[in-house]
Amino acid sequence: MKIFGKKIPKGNILLFLSFTTISICTILVISAMRAEKNNYLSKNAMYSGHQKGFSVAYSENEKEWEEVIPQLAEEYNDFAVYVPVDDKDKIIRGVYIKGKIKIPPMAEGEYFDELSSWSDKPYAVLGKEYEKDVFIKNGIKYYNYNDKDYEVLGIMGTKEENRLNHMMLIDFRSAAEIAGINTEYILDAKKESDLINVGEDIYMHFSLPAEVFINLNKPEETSWVTRLFAGDTIMDTMQVMVLISFLLSTVIVTLIWLGFRRQLLFAYELCGYSPYAEFTELAKRFYLNAGVSFAAGLCIIFALTDIIVQSDIVFTDILKAFGITVGMGTLILLFCYVVYGRRKALLQRYEY
Repeated sequence: MKIFGKKIPKGNILLFLSFTTISICTILVISAMRAEKNNYLSKNAMYSGHQKGFSVAYSENEKEWEEVIPQLAEEYNDFAVYVPVDDKDKIIRGVYIKGKIKIPPMAEGEYFDELSSWSDKPYAVLGKEYEKDVFIKNGIKYYNYNDKDYEVLGIMGTKEENRLNHMMLIDFRSAAEIAGINTEYILDAKKESDLINVGEDIYMHFSLPAEVFINLNKPEETSWVTRLFAGDTIMDTMQVMVLISFLLSTVIVTLIWLGFRRQLLFAYELCGYSPYAEFTELAKRFYLNAGVSFAAGLCIIFALTDIIVQSDIVFTDILKAFGITVGMGTLILLFCYVVYGRRKALLQRYEY
């Protein structure tokens, strides 16, 4: 087939179309999954969706958490304790974080970690709506709330309007000082099963006359099929299935592409190429085609984003998609090269 007066092998055209399609699919899937997770996080007001509310009452020690938090941190990972702060104008919440939990999309800076969330120094992570009120003092960004200056760690939120843009998170100690010890709390964890264990320890560590009111009933067991098709995962499942379909089709196309390279492979054999050198030469052509296809797919996405595709694609989505495309391409080429080599060996055996 001739394109712009130049003869292009059919196998290259098929491979180009296949990788262009899989590149578009990969970028859109990664972008959609990120957007879905951000929407889910916003819908649940920063919680994972399986959080537990609890309250503390009758405590006479306003510094009770100074003893409880270090004990919890020593025993458990990947959990968070939130303190809602009453404010009629803002959604304010104090947070202590240990380990890895879900974090909001950050427009600038960084989110809380264990040190900054359990600090003597006031820290804050602001929604985008409050960025305009940030001021700089000695080269450091601050936000004033309740006549107290909080050092701003980062700005969270997205271009689209959502709840995260209107939230303000502060360090746990500052929030506990405002709300007091006898108030409502939220316990969250990376795994739903950890909520029970952490909740039990919170209940046990508070000393009398304080009382902790928390529901420690274990959640009902759900089958893996139910979890797979739950409302917060069905979209990811469908997108991954689409990606797998394109992956399998690319395997077939790569086998066809290798079939069109028969004469080239025969020439390598006549020239005494080793299997490694032969694969290296094929890989150069394969990656060049895949790279051009990825660039073409990226151009198509950017051209259609404002017309058809309603997706907010960021640079990290492109990097992840490129890494997945290269990784999948390498595995596909290795697999197809081995399959093609075995098939060629069998044909040669039958010929003799």
